[in-house]
Amino acid sequence: MNDLMFRDQTDSVARRASANSEASTSTSISTASGSRTRQPSPGREVAARDYFFQHFITPGHLAFLEGMTPDVLLLKTILACGTAGLANRDNASKGNEVARRYYVEAIAATNTALRHPTQVKDDSTLISVHLLALYERLTWEAATSIESWKQHVQGSAQVLELRGRHQIITPVGAALFRNLRASIIVNCLWSETEAPQYLVQWTQALEYDPMHTPADRLALIAVRVAALKYGFRTRDKRDNELADMAASSEADLISWSEETLAADSICSFHNVIDPESSHSWNGARHEYRMPHFFRYWNMWRCLRILVSRVHEAVWRRSWPTLPQTPPSPEHFRTTRERMATDICVTAAYALSSDNSADPPQGSVSSGYLLITPLCLAALCLIEQLAEPTVSPGGSKIIHINEPLHLDPFNSNSTQLAWIIERVDYIADKIGIKWATAVSKFLKGESKVHYDLGRSRVIMETEVLA
Repeated sequence: MNDLMFRDQTDSVARRASANSEASTSTSISTASGSRTRQPSPGREVAARDYFFQHFITPGHLAFLEGMTPDVLLLKTILACGTAGLANRDNASKGNEVARRYYVEAIAATNTALRHPTQVKDDSTLISVHLLALYERLTWEAATSIESWKQHVQGSAQVLELRGRHQIITPVGAALFRNLRASIIVNCLWSETEAPQYLVQWTQALEYDPMHTPADRLALIAVRVAALKYGFRTRDKRDNELADMAASSEADLISWSEETLAADSICSFHNVIDPESSHSWNGARHEYRMPHFFRYWNMWRCLRILVSRVHEAVWRRSWPTLPQTPPSPEHFRTTRERMATDICVTAAYALSSDNSADPPQGSVSSGYLLITPLCLAALCLIEQLAEPTVSPGGSKIIHINEPLHLDPFNSNSTQLAWIIERVDYIADKIGIKWATAVSKFLKGESKVHYDLGRSRVIMETEVLA
């Protein structure tokens, strides 16, 4: 295991923490491994730990930690995340300094575990690497946070594979695998890379479980969508092959939804008219039979959006030379509009229909899982509001450089404004700084080019590629 994967960012964070520490002289300082840290406060640690277990864990996110007694390594990472979450919620700069120190300690302890021949395979080591990625999104500062998050996700993928397939036999091992698998696949989708083959093999080897098998089947479809995006980016497949892959993926996704919505399915959902909810969209929200399944339905909606964009770009690039029958002109747009609206209607369920001032229990988990779907839904609206250009590669490219959510007479603009309000709520009330960066992006403040076919931000030099 390459322990260098966290070293550079550890030094960087340590320098920031040391600089902030030197600005204050009111707290005792101790020396360890060449860096200076404050003595931990027992009361602060209890508060951070309690906050973590109350707000980071839900049936669909980190549920394997429920009832677990963390060892010294895992506790450091939990304290880093819990302290950061509390500091963000309360807008407490000193709390952020403490969180960074916990993070430095967690990085050092994790690297030590990764070098150890047996500890590298422990549950606590794998969970710690996974939580380090979560910390990056809690404390999102700049573009460097993206690379740090990717490093942690790739590190967890390495540790996961090193532990071997036998880990999925136990309930905790299977739950841990499913949680990390989701992060690894998301990274592949946004990085336009293929997913590791062991994810497919181990997912296929999981025992049938009515609570989790639908999510396993969706993960396998997501792996194929990642392969589609990789093929579109690299052009290592002909466009007729890509068109077939996209059509097949869409058919698989439709089949998944039909089976998952079947009568008496525990994974189904229905609409509820709830105009009193502060987060309902047009007075409606979804109600899910199983709390954790809003996550998988939103993944399904995101996959429908991603597939439709690649499929449309392939047709734009190669029509009329493709032998397949093209979808109707409105097919792609209406698919994305429907998925965007369903993501909005799900928001009230994810964020709770309770109108209390404080975010409910599990708020960090729910907000964290909602950011990407809300961003994709917003981009479906921006696509209608902006003036795209078409690249030689067939993709529509939009320059997101101005606010498009301020027109009260345009339905797409008002829906975009509603989404940005939810993202701001996640940033300001729940305390996930990643959402702050997403909000600025959607408001046009980041002034970037976005390739709709690839569903990603691109450099200005790539616009004409």
